[in-house]
Amino acid sequence: MKRILPWMLLLVGFALLGGSGFAIWHEVEFRRGAIETEGRVVEMMSRTSRDRDRDRGTSRTYAPVFTFALPSGKLQRAEGGVWSNPPCCTVGETIRVRYRPEAPERAQMTGFMESWFVATMLGGFGLVVTLIASAVMRVARPGMAAVMPPLANAGPGGRAMTFAVPLAGLRREAMASGMAWILQARWSDPRSGVQRLFESPPIPFDPVPQMRTMTSVTVTFDPGDPNGPYAMDLSFLRAPQSGPAQVGPVRRN
Repeated sequence: MKRILPWMLLLVGFALLGGSGFAIWHEVEFRRGAIETEGRVVEMMSRTSRDRDRDRGTSRTYAPVFTFALPSGKLQRAEGGVWSNPPCCTVGETIRVRYRPEAPERAQMTGFMESWFVATMLGGFGLVVTLIASAVMRVARPGMAAVMPPLANAGPGGRAMTFAVPLAGLRREAMASGMAWILQARWSDPRSGVQRLFESPPIPFDPVPQMRTMTSVTVTFDPGDPNGPYAMDLSFLRAPQSGPAQVGPVRRN
């Protein structure tokens, strides 16, 4: 469910944004060829609804009924589409009206509430839900590149994941066979802040010339087990004059 929830939120966000886009398109299409004229409020419709807050009982909202003159001289009557409390206007008030000649009964008052309120509301909710979904997805799967089978000797139920872990340093160590280089990478859990240092096995040659443009290395481990085994992939390294280096992927316990 934790993996599905962000995608569900993302779909809801996209649906709301799509609804906002449709509302904008509908308003723009309505205005094409629409005629704007003067009208007058002749009545205020009211309706009563039960308020969710039991202490407040019921609430009443209002919508205007207005008339305007057509070019033929006929007086056309229409109803406002937005219900509000307090009322948007009063009986007898002069208003601006916009209508299409082929459907004057669908006229609407000019102003933000009639024209852009629905589009703005859907767009605002859609943007918020989409941003929340994106944030949840980033937290749930920070930097994850792929899901791998459990590593050998990983704890019961452990699940390994592959991360691009930032490089942290390189140290040299003298060994019986000669000088060796050990690559270091440091990972920080974004949820707990716990850091973990990964080290490669000794590399028998200097890897720096082959890593000048690199900032991270691929490590597979179980992020839920801070002391568990891990595998650092060094297969990109090539030993000088010896073909691919025999150092990756490697496992350390």
